[in-house]
This record gives sequence, C-alpha cells and structure tokens, in this order.
Amino acid sequence: MFKKPFHTKPRTNIRSSSTRGIAQETRKQFPNAWDPAIQLNKDDANKSGDDLVAPVPDKLQAAKFVSHVGDKGEIFYDEAGEPLWLKAEVSGSESTQVLVPTVYTQWMFPTILPVLFTSAHVVEKLIGGADLMVPGLLVPESGLPDLSKGSIVAIGCPGSLAAQAIGILTFDTKNVKSVGGVKGKAVLVTHTYKDCLWESGSKKELPIIIPSDIGSNQTADDIHTDPASHVIGSSVDDSVNADEAPLETSEGAINNSNNDNTNTNTAISSDEMDDLLFTTLKQVMATVLGQDIALPLLPIVASTLYSTYMVPNSPKGKEIDIKGSNFKKLAKFLKAADKRGLLKLKEIRGEMYVKSFDWGHQEMVQYTPYIVAPAKDGLASANKDQPQTSQGSRKDSGGIIIEELFKPSRALVPLFEDIGAQTETGFFTRKQVRSVLEDYIKSRDLVDAKNSQFVKLDHRLCDGLLTKEEYSSMTVIRRDQLHTRTQEAMTLYTRVTVPGKEAKLRTGNPPTVDIICEKKMGNKVVTRVIGLEAYGIDPAEIAKELRTLCASSTTIDPVPGKKNEHSVLVQGHQVSAVTKLLDSRCKLPERLLTVVDKTGKAKKAKNKN
Repeated sequence: MFKKPFHTKPRTNIRSSSTRGIAQETRKQFPNAWDPAIQLNKDDANKSGDDLVAPVPDKLQAAKFVSHVGDKGEIFYDEAGEPLWLKAEVSGSESTQVLVPTVYTQWMFPTILPVLFTSAHVVEKLIGGADLMVPGLLVPESGLPDLSKGSIVAIGCPGSLAAQAIGILTFDTKNVKSVGGVKGKAVLVTHTYKDCLWESGSKKELPIIIPSDIGSNQTADDIHTDPASHVIGSSVDDSVNADEAPLETSEGAINNSNNDNTNTNTAISSDEMDDLLFTTLKQVMATVLGQDIALPLLPIVASTLYSTYMVPNSPKGKEIDIKGSNFKKLAKFLKAADKRGLLKLKEIRGEMYVKSFDWGHQEMVQYTPYIVAPAKDGLASANKDQPQTSQGSRKDSGGIIIEELFKPSRALVPLFEDIGAQTETGFFTRKQVRSVLEDYIKSRDLVDAKNSQFVKLDHRLCDGLLTKEEYSSMTVIRRDQLHTRTQEAMTLYTRVTVPGKEAKLRTGNPPTVDIICEKKMGNKVVTRVIGLEAYGIDPAEIAKELRTLCASSTTIDPVPGKKNEHSVLVQGHQVSAVTKLLDSRCKLPERLLTVVDKTGKAKKAKNKN
C-alpha cells in the first residue's frame, strides 16, 4: 500500500473523545498491547505502571491519505510525528475499514500481533511491494498458530519478533502443519519496514526482539533455525489463489491431488532420472503431442511442456524430478534434447519455447509407448482426449490458421493471478481476456452502483491500466474503455499456421502481403508483390503463373534490407489478377493483403486487413 509515495492532507489534532474511541477499539482488537507485562523486560524492570507507554497516547494527530493504488484511510501519529496506527480500506480484505498497527507500534509491543516467519530474501520481495505467498512461509514443527482468515499478522525473520511487514491473512491456519506443494497468497501485505509510511516517521532501524521464552543459553539465531522444523519456500510469484490451495493439516493432506499418485522412486540415481526424463519426453511426443495435434500448439513454453505434458505422463509408479537429475534445471535438459535432435528450442523475449519436435527421429521410430495412469484434471495425458485448437483461432480456406493471442504485461500479471486465470501456453484469446476481466469485476464487486456501465477502479486495475497522472483523478471507468485498455496494455502475439509448415509466433499483427501498383519511367505501370515467404509461398512459382495469367513479363528481385525475401514484379496494373491468384491457388485470405495504388487510379491506399 505504501510502496510508493502517498497523497496526504495536513495533520490535525483530534478530539479527546475520538482518541478514547480509538483506544477502546485497540483494547478490544489488540488486548495484548494493553497488558503491562509485555512492556516489562530486563531493560524496563524498574518502570512503574505510570511510566509505561500506552499503545494509544492521550494526544493524537490524524491525517487522511490516498495511496498510489487508490486505497483511502487515516494515519494516526503521536506528538513526535511517529505513525502508530493506520485505519484504511485494504484491497483484498473483506472488511471495509481495518485498524492496523504500524511496525513502530509492533516494535514497542511485540506480542500485539501473531508473527509469521519467512526467509530474509522473501522479506526483500515484500519490501519491494509483493504479497507473501504460501510457499514462502516457514512452518515450525508445531504448525502455524491457530488464526482465522482476515486476521492481522506480523511477518518477520527467524531469530526476532520484530515485524518487517504487516498484513491480512488470506486463509484459516488451524491444524496447518506443512505448506509443501501449496500455492497462492498467504498474506496481503499492508505496510512494511522501509516503505513510504515508515519513512514518514523517525526511520528507526529494525530492532532485534528476542522472544521471552528463550533460555539464557540461546541466541536469536537459535529460533526456528533447524532445517527440519519448517518447510522453506522461496516463491513470491505463484498464481493460484490461496482459497483454492489445499493445505496439509495434522489429520493429513486434505483435497491434495498428489495423494493418489504415491511416489515410488526409491533410491533412483541421477543417471536413471536422466533416462526417465528422456523416456517421458518421447512418450509425450508419441502420444499427447503427436504431429497432427502439436503443430497448432507450437511453439510451446518450456515450463508448460514439462508441467502440463511430461509430469502427468511419467511411467506408472514413477515420478520425474528435474532436480533429481544431472541437469538440475529444465533449460539444461531441453538443450540436451535439442542437441540430441528430439526437438528444437527458441528463445522469445527471454523465455524459452519449444519450436518444433522431430517425430521422425531414429529414437522415436524405435520407441514403443507405455500406458500411463489416468490424468488429473487440468493435465494432459495419453489417455485423455487430445487438445483442440485454441479458442479464438480462425481457420481460413486452405487450412491457414491465424490466431490472435494476448499475454499479460508485468503490471497485469497480478490481476490474472488473483482470479486464477491461466492457460496451457500462457497466452489468452481476445474472448478469454474479456471473460477474465468480467470475472474479476464480478468477484471484486466493482460495478458502479449508480451506473452499471461504469466500473470502479481497484489497486490492480490502477496499477495495470492507469498512468501516473490518472492515479489521483480517476476512480471509475466505462466498461468498454476498460476492456479496450486491458487489451492495449497486453502484448499481442499472432500465431500463423500454414498447412505442412511449422506454426510461427510473432509479436504484433499477422504479416501482410503487400501488393503495390506504381509508375516507372515513361509512365510504365508495374505491380509489385512483397511478403510471400511469410506464408510459405514460393515467389518463383507466383511469377511463373502471373506470366501466363497476365500475359506479361515478370521478374524476381531481392527486397532491399530484408534477408531471404524477394518481390515479384509483373508488368501492368495487375492488382485484381494477383489478388485472385493468391486466393485461389495459395488460399490466402484478402484480409492478409495490403493494396497500395500509386498510379492515381485510387485516391488513397486501401488496406484490406
């Protein structure tokens, strides 16, 4: 909430009655803060009751604020200007207004909030603006404290009770003994050490607060440092909602789909795991991703190939594990498969894709597929129906498939994660993008009560769609404009599949074939055709047929500045003849043709795309 500077009004002294009301609310919600015993430690042993600091001092100052994501509320300061309490609308919380102590208050009253622990490198991500994900939790042997969804919790590192972040818990933690294999958000972070709210105070450094039950022979480093006492996770970017994630309790794993696939890999060596990985890859190529099925799906994201296709197709009774192999990383394994000739890799904008498979490889010819266990929901196996062409693709005459695909930008990824939207390839069709956005609006109740054509902007929509200037001025937006902005903010990809050719993925709109009619010296009119190679069309063949069809001479010339691309030049104004030939012989639809007439017969260029 305070990752970036927030807008605030001047501080004002609040009345005594309002101060007493805040004190009463904190007594009810945070009774430990008012327990004198929690302030009595070895440094305060001589303090009397009158000397103790109150969680809510007699004199308070308040300032209304609006965060950079649009969350509104009040900050309560003491006379010295230290922010002590925060009352605000917290995005993702079921409550309209939540009273939250700042890290300064938690440092004075360490037991005011239950503390959840995470590792130091995860804390760095939290300070950078991320929420705490379930895999990032460190769970003691005794399990997590018994807390209900919506509880306010502190987040710290083992060895100290000092909060480095404070937020709202997203799930019930009763009987949770482990979070292994669970994904989703654990805590919606409201405020952190070193954020802009912390900077508005005294900027105290993080203290080390030793729990009161530590013996004299223990140090802060002894707390929860046994590797066997907790599950360590490093992910802060998983995309499954915590509400949907199964949690392991003391009674056993509940709703955990992995329970029906007991891992029987006993003492398997890394060399054996290497062989198992290659066997599973060949199984996928021979069954789930056969040539007829895979072509419309290529290129496939490397991680999707592994998680969606390889994992559920491992041999029955065995489970593949890339970390148990000599490769250790998926990229190294796939590069080895590339070198072996089973597939071809391609890197697109820093992400690795499988460009093609070699089904005619000698190993594939000699390979005999095995029967795998029934696939779990959402996973592909050889025993399930084969995947269909992705929704939103258009198959034109002649089998050319043009697919418009969208990929969320970095700013929009959290919105898609919150709603649990995901596809096998990581791309979305235009229809799917609209559906995801409508589901998000409905789940967050963002429809304007006064006018259903308008949508209220929450922090996710603001981060993904608004400019800095619009942050403080826009609170609602028309629904149609919201859809338009969302698609414009996403990266557009086009996948073109030509019969008998590998599917090609490129950013932006599909390539067009340019038909340019222009005058040469002596008012001689010629028609030039450029861009045939993009659709696997041989310029020499087109030139030969145009020579007969138009009864005119034709030539083939290299296109300046474009490697391996040629233009076909035919004498005369032959736009109509070229268009009909490309449609009838090459099955190239008119919308992929761009016609430019420079002879004066047309007033302006005509784009039929």
